[in-house]
Amino acid sequence: MPLEKRTRVEIFLPIRLETTNYQTVIEWLAEELAFSRGGSTLTTPFAGLYFSTTEKTLTRDQVHILFCDFDLDSDEPEDREELSAYLSKVRLLLMDILLEEDVWIIYYPSTRVL
Repeated sequence: MPLEKRTRVEIFLPIRLETTNYQTVIEWLAEELAFSRGGSTLTTPFAGLYFSTTEKTLTRDQVHILFCDFDLDSDEPEDREELSAYLSKVRLLLMDILLEEDVWIIYYPSTRVL
């Protein structure tokens, strides 16, 4: 059975219905990943809870997870460097546009069965 090493990327996006930029940015990012990486998936909302380090309070939140499989092997140093640079830019952009304290992006190796 042929296998293909890939990297799953998950971007945790707090839902901000009062922010007009939110829906536009989410749609843009989902489309960007679909065009550049072959596809993307946006989950239905999940309930979340986090501790704000700036406000020192617990906050209940709703989040979407936008995920995409990159045709990169995160075990390879060159691929990992490319992936880290791209995701750092996306994270900073999202924090700036959405005015978020933080945006979590995680990645991990995955194997696709062909």
